[in-house]
Order: sequence, then C-alpha cells, then structure tokens
Amino acid sequence: MSILSGPFLYKYLYDRITLPIKNIEVNLIGFSDKISDPAYSKYKKDSITWSFLFSFILAIIAIIGFPIYGNNTGDLDWPESLFYGMGIGGMFIAIAALQTAKRRLDKTWDGIVIDKQFYVKHSNNEYNTKYIMKIEQDSGKVKKVKWTDYPDIFNYYEIGDRIRHHKGLFYFEKYDKSKDTEILCISCIYFNDIKEDFCIRCKCPLLK
Repeated sequence: MSILSGPFLYKYLYDRITLPIKNIEVNLIGFSDKISDPAYSKYKKDSITWSFLFSFILAIIAIIGFPIYGNNTGDLDWPESLFYGMGIGGMFIAIAALQTAKRRLDKTWDGIVIDKQFYVKHSNNEYNTKYIMKIEQDSGKVKKVKWTDYPDIFNYYEIGDRIRHHKGLFYFEKYDKSKDTEILCISCIYFNDIKEDFCIRCKCPLLK
C-alpha cells in the first residue's frame, strides 16, 4: 500500500505536525506578560475587599467588646468605653484605607538583588530568624525587604538576580527562572512546580 494512501498519509502528516508541538518548551528567561491576565486584577480587587471586610469585623468587635469589658470589670465607664472601642475600630479601618491607598499609588519597577543577610533574634522566650534582602532599583534607589521565619522565600532569590516588582503585589518576579525547579506565585506566596502554568492555590497564572 502506498504511503500516500488514506491511513498512512494521515499518520505521516499527523506526526510531522504534532511532533514539533510536543517539543515546545516554555522560555524561562525573561519577564512574563501574564501579569496582564484578568486573574491578577481580580486578585488585587479581592485583596482590597477582604482587607476592608476584615478591618470592619475587627472594628465591630472593638466597638462592642470595649463596653462589655468596661461594664464587667468597672475599669471603663460608659460612654468612655464606647469611645475607646470606636477609636480602636477607626484605627483598624484607617490601616486598611492606608494599605489600599499605598497599593493604588504603587508602581512597577525593575531592580537587581545586591545583598542578603539574616540573623536570629531572641524575644519573649522565642527565637525568630530575620531575613533582609536589598534590591537596587534601576533608578538607583535601594529598597530593603524584610521577612521573619520565611527561609524558602529568602533562598528563592539570589544575589545578582534581576527582578521585577509588579504594581500592587509585594513579592518579585525573577527574570531568569531557567535553573529553578519551583516558581513562587507572587500573589499568594505559594511555591509551585516549575512545570505548572497556574498556581494550585490561588489559580493565578504563574509568571514564566
């Protein structure tokens, strides 16, 4: 039977069309354009919503809790206890508002990791490891980032890494991910296998 007959011709063309597709590899060098995916905009909006919701819940607890505390202990008289609760509640809401304003005024920038340090701090009978990373922005400004007890994130970035800070997000995308076996989701701070395309926790596209 000729190779140009029906079944053989189909298989011949199928192998040559699909084989290159199977061998396509994701380029792990360069900043990803997936940051423009709608999932990231939704994540930022949801974060703001949850931040205000959480602050309102704390505010209500404070407004209700202080009068109850004052009435039960006698340490705070009415309406002084109510004013204390309103003050503390207002503080929670103000913090959420400031965080939201900071995110909206934030900008995307690039930089290079120039230094990493860590030290152990003892307080309240506990030992905590403090991590510090310095990033020199392209503008020349040096930004210092601090973590407590997050060795995986600290070790993810290396001195000399070129990184990008995306507006409204705290952690950084690496320019070169070609040597990594895991990739950090900069939305929910979860490490995923480098072969994954979407974060298995928050479902945002991984930046690669």
